[in-house]
Amino acid sequence: MELKHYMDQHERILEELNVLKALCKKRDLEQEAAEIALHINSLAGKLKIHLSSEDQYLYPSFLQSNDNKLVTMANEYQKEMGNLMSVFTEFKEGFNTKFKIMAEKDRFYIEADKIIRAIEMRMQKEENDLYRLVK
Repeated sequence: MELKHYMDQHERILEELNVLKALCKKRDLEQEAAEIALHINSLAGKLKIHLSSEDQYLYPSFLQSNDNKLVTMANEYQKEMGNLMSVFTEFKEGFNTKFKIMAEKDRFYIEADKIIRAIEMRMQKEENDLYRLVK
């Protein structure tokens, strides 16, 4: 199975995450909130496409594999991280504009840190564990 497409998507998602982390690190929401919202929305599009593709094509093919380890790991990953899009969607809906970010600054930083770490963890686990079984 060719995983290059999924790895390329991971790179583009990681680029957005890195921009968000850099903007959040500045701790100047007055100046950065509009750009942060822009990148949250951009990330949402990239994640939606990526996770949808994984759910429709990649994971079903893993689950049909003759490799029991791959099937077991794919099942575990789907259960463990299957709600990532809904968690991200909740985050996005809460902070997808400058005004929403500014209205709940402290909560924004906490939630942004959590969702960024969750997305990074999922991609890292897939690349370091699951995808290596396929290569």
